[in-house]
Amino acid sequence: MYYGWLIVAGAFIAQFFVTGFFTYGFPLMVMPVEAEFGVSRTEVMYGITWSTGLGLLVSPLVGMLADKWSIRGLMVTGAAAFGVGLILLSKSENILQFSLLFAVFICLATSLLGPLTGSTVVARWFSVSRGRALGVAAVGSSLGGMVIPYLVDRGITELGWREMVFYFGISVLVLLLPYLYSTMRNFPADKGLAGEPSIPATSASLGGGELTADGPDLNVKQILKTPAFWFIGSTLGLLFMSQTGVLTNIGAFMQGAGVGDKTKTLIFTLAGMGLIGKLLFGYAADRINLKYGLWAAITLAAIGVAILASEPSYPAMLVAALFLGLATGGMLPVWGAMIAVVFGMKSYGRAMGAMMPLIALLVMPGPILGAKLFDIYGDYNNSFYLFIAVLALSFLLLIPVKLKRLI
Repeated sequence: MYYGWLIVAGAFIAQFFVTGFFTYGFPLMVMPVEAEFGVSRTEVMYGITWSTGLGLLVSPLVGMLADKWSIRGLMVTGAAAFGVGLILLSKSENILQFSLLFAVFICLATSLLGPLTGSTVVARWFSVSRGRALGVAAVGSSLGGMVIPYLVDRGITELGWREMVFYFGISVLVLLLPYLYSTMRNFPADKGLAGEPSIPATSASLGGGELTADGPDLNVKQILKTPAFWFIGSTLGLLFMSQTGVLTNIGAFMQGAGVGDKTKTLIFTLAGMGLIGKLLFGYAADRINLKYGLWAAITLAAIGVAILASEPSYPAMLVAALFLGLATGGMLPVWGAMIAVVFGMKSYGRAMGAMMPLIALLVMPGPILGAKLFDIYGDYNNSFYLFIAVLALSFLLLIPVKLKRLI
């Protein structure tokens, strides 16, 4: 077996833990944390917003380090920060302490274990199969979304949210950290390999075009001067804003609709469709125009949010979860493939790291706006209308993008 698939497994497991917990597990914590600290729903979301804001500073640094330093070192550091951060979070005494701990340690965990490092190292190990490999790696977050909410829900029910978070932190240190340390490697050459077997070293097909194995060695200033950088980043930022705003508030939304006990089932459905979406879009990313792939993800997301805005029955909520899950799954492999096409592999980490602050700026208001509009109006309808408008704008911003492949 090609060693690159063990690299994919490392990115898979990292996203299983970090995305599974914070994207899909956290919504189940909102109500218990709100009740224990006696705060508003908006205040519970501060930690997510501050974490995203801190990412404005952390992501570009991680992107530069990903191109120049050790991916294994970055991911091991992220796993340690993740586990220790959760243990400290379980001891927080008030909402301010909770939010600060969440912001600092979770920012480090998501920056060092998420797509920025995972996609960078996977893309280095694959060429023709890059889209498929990125899709498989991204499936980890969806599988985490299917498994972890049940663990979180059971942990909260039987132990309380504090003990649940504490033991989850221990599991990260015992399971994730050792695998990353023992397995992850930066390049095929680190294992004496030339690259993906049976693939010419000079070029690889990606999304219907050819690109060099390395590409230009661009600095951040050159990356920022590329128009595609701003259009792709803004498109992804608005798409992530909508998805994050919906997902962080979905548990409270369902509680208000009288079906709060079915939240984990809906999240399971959403994550399961995300798994399918990542495999489908990952496969397609090696064969189609990547703009069409991202447009398809935006359209699916808009349909899902529109269903939620219609004051749906529970079965209709599940249908919305199908669309939202496919959209969430489709984003990551297409995004990763786009970065490789436009900027090449030598500049991959820097390009993605530079794009993260732009995305973070756009994502930051999502959870807060969703909760704030609820606090004002007493329901989530206006939040969903806002997110639909955001998705429409993201669709339009992708129109000028020209995916020029390097040859």
